[in-house]
Amino acid sequence: MLQKNIAALVEPPFECGRIVSQDRGSYTVATCHGEKRAEITGAFRYSAQVASDFPIVGDYVAVLENEQSNTTMIHKLMPRKNLFARRGVYGSAELQPIAANLDTLFITAALNRDFNVRRLERYMVAAAGFDVPCAIALTKIDLVDDAIEHIKAAKAVAGGNPVVTLSALEGKGLEELLPFFGPEKTIAFVGSSGVGKSTLINVLLQEERLAVSAISSQVQKGRHTTTRRLLVQLADGTSIIDTPGMREFALADAEDGVNEVFSEVLQLAEECRFRDCKHQSEPGCAVREGVDADTYSSWNKLEKEAAYETRKTDRFAAEAEKSKWKAIQKANRLRKR
Repeated sequence: MLQKNIAALVEPPFECGRIVSQDRGSYTVATCHGEKRAEITGAFRYSAQVASDFPIVGDYVAVLENEQSNTTMIHKLMPRKNLFARRGVYGSAELQPIAANLDTLFITAALNRDFNVRRLERYMVAAAGFDVPCAIALTKIDLVDDAIEHIKAAKAVAGGNPVVTLSALEGKGLEELLPFFGPEKTIAFVGSSGVGKSTLINVLLQEERLAVSAISSQVQKGRHTTTRRLLVQLADGTSIIDTPGMREFALADAEDGVNEVFSEVLQLAEECRFRDCKHQSEPGCAVREGVDADTYSSWNKLEKEAAYETRKTDRFAAEAEKSKWKAIQKANRLRKR
């Protein structure tokens, strides 16, 4: 669970640990000496400016145990390989971290009721925007008659990302996950409630460690059985992060992600008649003529959303910077008096 190159950065008397769960203000940290409950120090809390500055499941941290008070404190967040996040709720510009230090993010969709290629594209855009390698995991393939058509549709939008097909209850397709496993590998499953993330992880663990519940028969939507992020470890050393189901996923810092997932649009744009073509109603637009209506609609929507989020974030950042300097100037005036 602890990567040697990260652990080597932590010098005594501190110890390297990894965040396996978070519960309000405290954390469970896995170290070479077992799991410990820990809290961040006051200095750490004071220096953190936004939510993404705090530890999240998957993070490596430097901890120090006080044997006299029997407390463990988190003193430092170690450098991250990556961070997967979404934009905060209610129009907030702040990031809502989901998991850190991932080797593969599995975008999970159930074929029996949850399958939506536009949602897959949204998650892929987000992953690409944060430089997180991703794959598509199609679950509950035993519950549909047209699995092949669904799989073809997923592969059509997957680009170069792998697509695995699974039935956790029947144990089908689990071997497709093996290339992503390893002692220093970390994978995470994200997706809507009820797609079978926890069930799948229980099968991989070979024990009922994570709570699961049935799909609502009235609305055919999953219940939020998983209420917090949790990192567990397989027998071979693979770390797996389970995440709560997300019915909404707002993009953050995703303009590069849109360009990567819809690279065909960028290539076609070079063939447009006008250099400043907006790909709306201009004559000779190679984009509108070269992609199907559904792909164009999805790209157009995600591109606009990503651009809006960038403008909004820049505005919030500028306002925060302005407020900070106003406070500094006010403090200086008071000192001069």
